[in-house]
Amino acid sequence: MIRSGTVLPASLDQALHRCLALAGRFGTIRLTRPNAPNVREFVLELDDTFGSRQRWTLKKVAAGTELSIGRPPGIGRLATFARWGSAMDRQLDRRLRLLPHVASLKIVVIGGGTGLYTTLLGLRDRTWSLTALVSGLPRATIAVDPKDQLGSLPRDDASLCLVGLTPTLEENVVLRALLSHRMESRDWRDAHFGAALLLALEEIGGSRQAALDTAGELLGIRGRVLLAMDGSPHPALPRERGREIADPPRGVRDSLADADLIVIAPGHLELDLIPVLCCPDVIEAVRDSHALKVAVTKIMTAEGSDEVPLASQHVRPLAELIGIPFDVALTNSGPFSHGQVRAYAAAGALPIQADTEATLRYARRVLTEQLGAAGHLARHDPEELGQCLVEIGAEHLLATSEAQAQGA
Repeated sequence: MIRSGTVLPASLDQALHRCLALAGRFGTIRLTRPNAPNVREFVLELDDTFGSRQRWTLKKVAAGTELSIGRPPGIGRLATFARWGSAMDRQLDRRLRLLPHVASLKIVVIGGGTGLYTTLLGLRDRTWSLTALVSGLPRATIAVDPKDQLGSLPRDDASLCLVGLTPTLEENVVLRALLSHRMESRDWRDAHFGAALLLALEEIGGSRQAALDTAGELLGIRGRVLLAMDGSPHPALPRERGREIADPPRGVRDSLADADLIVIAPGHLELDLIPVLCCPDVIEAVRDSHALKVAVTKIMTAEGSDEVPLASQHVRPLAELIGIPFDVALTNSGPFSHGQVRAYAAAGALPIQADTEATLRYARRVLTEQLGAAGHLARHDPEELGQCLVEIGAEHLLATSEAQAQGA
């Protein structure tokens, strides 16, 4: 048995479809007849020299779906020979050993704005347990509407997360237009439909967190959006003032405590990150969590700002705020197109340079990868960023499990 007892928070059919998509990248899938109505099985025939195979068994349990991965009988010798294979086979073997840990990886992403949106976009199809943690406070005024390669995005962080976690590109496009739509009727003139929807769900459910949970269920998003503060009025519609700011909901502390990977998304320090991290108990919960803590630096400085374009100067204030160094700082190595550099330089923005030696003062390890997206916008590529983060988290879980096995 390669791995047994991983419980996925999904129904049996949902788990089957996601596992098929995950495993299909490594070879050919062959479905098998289940032995019981609450069991699903398939065989993964690997694209390696020896034609190795894995049997994936999914069983319905009270907490969701239990996943076990093993080798079908009679191929033990082939599995042994595979260890002597080519470098390509060894690389495949490493990825396969990471695969069960990818399936069980619990990730919390902290931040706001387009950096958080891009990170969620890259992770939504790569993990079963994905939580976005935003401040829950009204967002400060921003000079430029957020946007990506497809166009404009909602301005508030909660709506951004809902869009980023939608299952398909088509749903993403429809939902962003819906949540950003300004109504034209006399009674609701210029009010955002997204704000009105969340307010209605809040009045029905009794809290903004309940509203987001209900919206997530209605939209079928792949993950959960959590508010670090749930006591402030909705920013886009008139509400009576004077409500006290409450402590973070219990779900915030529990999610951070249970996480395997905590990611600080790239973003503006004052607008996107400090409003979340400075919420009551959040810093303490992040610091005390056993999770691997990763800070992702921005690709460009803010337009017209006096930011120093060095990765160390973006990781330093975050590490000082939390009170401990990060386990990993993830930085971009470029390259940028001439058009991107010219356009952003004209607006007063500069590429963030990876100064590894200085960054090591604030992170135990610094990884530099090519994470930039193609196109006219200087943004992280969601696919590259998501894959990199998942591999970082899965390698951490694999190393932890191997260390525990050696110590047993």
